[in-house]
Amino acid sequence: MVHPSLVTELAETSERPASEVPFQVAEHMNSTDQVPSTPQPDLCVARVIEARDHPNADRLVVMDIDLGQEQRQIVAGIRGQYDNSELSGLHLVVVANLEPARLRGEISQGMLLAAEEGDTLGLLLAPGAAPGTRIRVAGEGEPAPSMSFKEFMELDLIARPDGVTLDGQPLQGADLTMDRAVYGKLR
Repeated sequence: MVHPSLVTELAETSERPASEVPFQVAEHMNSTDQVPSTPQPDLCVARVIEARDHPNADRLVVMDIDLGQEQRQIVAGIRGQYDNSELSGLHLVVVANLEPARLRGEISQGMLLAAEEGDTLGLLLAPGAAPGTRIRVAGEGEPAPSMSFKEFMELDLIARPDGVTLDGQPLQGADLTMDRAVYGKLR
């Protein structure tokens, strides 16, 4: 979840050449691989190892996460909605192939998914799933090796009481739940 005031910074960051981004996506495509017309997100379960206040921003939290095969850092605009202590140990769903972005001096290597309803924020959780579990639309191929923030924002990722959908298709791979029973567009 990214606070609206940071959307411009993220959009600008995602347009930077890859040589300026300090982290690279682990998977690479061969020149013969097909690229889908709409990049697919790599939605993965991540366990929060530690959460701390961002040193340079009032609305941001910096989290160290475990994706099963690797650990990363993400930055999220959820400060004031969640205490850092309640985030530790949660199994969140994150966009793992989002291009890295620098947010107020801290690198974010992915993005957690959350919805807002009024003043209440709810995180997309996968409480019974192991870190690294992939969440997909049935029958979809591999996700894009990376996607920009702008490309992600064009997707229709919706949480409803009966499940989560991507462009109208149900997601599978783990039992998903919305924290605080908050539903709506995930971002």
